[in-house]
Amino acid sequence: MRRALLAVLLLVPATAVAQSARVELTPFAGYRSDASVDSSSDLGFSQRVRFDGSGVYGVALDIPLSYNWQIEVLAERQKTSLRADVGLLSPAHKLGDITLDFYQAGFLYQWGRGQVNPYIVATGGVARLQPDFPDLVAKDYFAGSLGGGVKVFFSRNVGIRLDARGYWTNLQTHYSDRHHHDDRYDSSGDLVQGEGSAGLIIAF
Repeated sequence: MRRALLAVLLLVPATAVAQSARVELTPFAGYRSDASVDSSSDLGFSQRVRFDGSGVYGVALDIPLSYNWQIEVLAERQKTSLRADVGLLSPAHKLGDITLDFYQAGFLYQWGRGQVNPYIVATGGVARLQPDFPDLVAKDYFAGSLGGGVKVFFSRNVGIRLDARGYWTNLQTHYSDRHHHDDRYDSSGDLVQGEGSAGLIIAF
């Protein structure tokens, strides 16, 4: 009898979670993998360059449309180094430090009505690259992300979020056609990075 009562008490937070959708604020931190970009990108270098893997931090705000659907607004920062990528057998020469800021918005779909809620998420927006060395200025580029994860709630208002996603940033080169009629774009300079993070959910 006592065991049955204890089981019921443990299910109370899960029941409370399932009864209503709430706004969720999630500060998080994690790690983003290294990635290389072709010389045809808009970074101003004549060689292939590599973004080192490093830590990231940010905050996500999820606004419910229903229990399953949420609008997600995301702000995130990565401070890393940019290197000349000359191949596996040669050391990569450091060119300087660079900061990547992502400002994204999109949709999150979750399922499960208990304490554990898996989800998938897709966002789009702006990536701002801020090089910390001469001859390059900060620029904004279109970027998007696609990923998924799981939310685990300890109570109605507190939980953790484990997230894995891929980021794509379109680093384009501006150039003129041979008749100099107009500017065109070469979108071969794509920056693709993988990321894993963990965050604390504060729901209200």
